[in-house]
Amino acid sequence: MSRLFLMGLVLVSTLVRPAWAEEPQSQNSEAAPAASSSTARPEGRSAAVPFIFTTSSMGFSVGAAASLQGVLQERSQLVAVGTYSENDSYVAFLGAYNLHFGDSGRWFVDLQAFDARMRETNVYIDGNPNFDTPAGSHGSSGENMVLGEESQRDFYATLRYVLPFGAGEHSPQRRARLVAGIPVAPEKGEQVGAYTSVEFEPFYRERTVEGFDGQFQKDKTQGVSLKLDHDARDFIPSPSRGYRFEAQLHRDFGSGERSSYTKWEAQYSHYLNFGASNWSKQQVLALTAYTSDVPTWDSGAEGHRPPWFAESTLGGWNRLRGYQSGRFHDRSAVFYGAEYRAIPRWQPQGAIPFIDRYYFPWWQLAIYGEVGRVHDSYDLSELHKEMDWTVGFGVRMWVENVVARVDWGFSEEESQLRVVVNQPF
Repeated sequence: MSRLFLMGLVLVSTLVRPAWAEEPQSQNSEAAPAASSSTARPEGRSAAVPFIFTTSSMGFSVGAAASLQGVLQERSQLVAVGTYSENDSYVAFLGAYNLHFGDSGRWFVDLQAFDARMRETNVYIDGNPNFDTPAGSHGSSGENMVLGEESQRDFYATLRYVLPFGAGEHSPQRRARLVAGIPVAPEKGEQVGAYTSVEFEPFYRERTVEGFDGQFQKDKTQGVSLKLDHDARDFIPSPSRGYRFEAQLHRDFGSGERSSYTKWEAQYSHYLNFGASNWSKQQVLALTAYTSDVPTWDSGAEGHRPPWFAESTLGGWNRLRGYQSGRFHDRSAVFYGAEYRAIPRWQPQGAIPFIDRYYFPWWQLAIYGEVGRVHDSYDLSELHKEMDWTVGFGVRMWVENVVARVDWGFSEEESQLRVVVNQPF
């Protein structure tokens, strides 16, 4: 079981209106302070979050997260996170989002950098002398892993262009009609529909594993990906209506030290709004389906395959949340998830001293179920047999225009408690 206990949390911020990548429109006097009208110019806001926690891989840890909105540009956001632990593990993240350029206003850039070292962790790769079957494959033992130190390093630069048709014909800036931070149905005559964008993303990812038994393995992948995103959700942070379809193609052209490969993945998500009830302000059923494949897996004499962490993977923050990240990985994968989300009418946080300083209009309950499987060929019949599963529940909090998520997932092997940001889909 993954242990994660939040020991303390202190929020420090300068209280100025936040900037919005997705511009809100207030509907009435109940709208939250951050939901300024569509004609108002948002200002910058800064927030910092020191925290203390303990995990099985890092031990006792301290860290901080900071967000700067509207600093570089009107609706840009800078995010920085850093942690350090008693066993000399660390995590560092830096991101810059929603940077825009060009006269059309349709070009956007996101930049992300991640570096981490876990001194004691489980990695599902081959090397355990007690097993001769592939680690991470479907049906593999949960004990078929390497225990040791893992270092991670990721860099992404995403160039996005919003196409001039559909909902994005007249403006690439999205607008959500909110009441107390909750999206409501558009009024008659308001523009609705899907925003379609294309993305070009150079990437670099690296993993180094040093097993306690002396094993050493270093893998990396670098290349580019192309993505088509067709998005008709009513509110990106926490949708209540609409749908989204994503299709992405990854290509690593290889080098003398690594194999070239091609990988594709696609995901469709749909959101059904069941309205309010006597006890809830909002009820939503969120559904998703995902699949991926590496078509170059068996091409050539030796195959053209990505490193284990870039294969079709399940387990982690968003898919099969009852398993550790990268628990399952192989050539292909399918995944299905359903999540019921409800925002209770009982919202006491506005009356709690100190917390009432922050924009915290709602918290949300979630119950979810998931199934998925990996396989060594893209065989849809085989991928739907004996699927692995996860069930769980969680709490979501809309704090300072960010969805903070706490999920507890249960599977046949273990349970996983995670504190992350953003909805899983």
